[in-house]
Amino acid sequence: MNEPAVIQAVEAARAGDQSAYEALFRAHRDAIYSLALHFARDPELAADLTQETFVRAWERLPGLRDPAAFAGWLRSMSVNLVRDHFRAAREADPIDEGTPLADDAAGPEQALEESERDAVVRRAILDLPEHQRVVVVMHYLEGRPVMEIAGALNLPKGTVVSRLSRGRKNLRRGLAPYIDDVGKS
Repeated sequence: MNEPAVIQAVEAARAGDQSAYEALFRAHRDAIYSLALHFARDPELAADLTQETFVRAWERLPGLRDPAAFAGWLRSMSVNLVRDHFRAAREADPIDEGTPLADDAAGPEQALEESERDAVVRRAILDLPEHQRVVVVMHYLEGRPVMEIAGALNLPKGTVVSRLSRGRKNLRRGLAPYIDDVGKS
């Protein structure tokens, strides 16, 4: 869905047009599900969080100031819902404390090393400013191309490229102590 179509659909949905909101849902549900699945790591929970994101967005749509920002607004809402879910369940917040499951084929020492490395990388990603973190996650973890990210976030391609570049630079800086240790071994 291009930016003019998103703006038109958001404005129509604000006026109560449910079919316009359904079009927004169809255009953005896969991206929101993917984001929720990345953090929740549970397909059923990700589906529930995706549904809740769109329900909450419908309720809060009148408060959205810039219709062109719908995709980014929706992503932020989804991330906040993931956080809320894990806080309410008193579980570790996968966005703050996430550690992926180790490969079952790996031995205990290798699994521990991989788990520690993953935790360090995740912490470095979480330390990025939000605007960099979103594009880094979408590009490197979800495998989305720059133009798709630009469309989803309603940003110019150059802005996405710039944020990726700054994000990589900040990741290198944050991971330098660990990379230097590896090089000295």
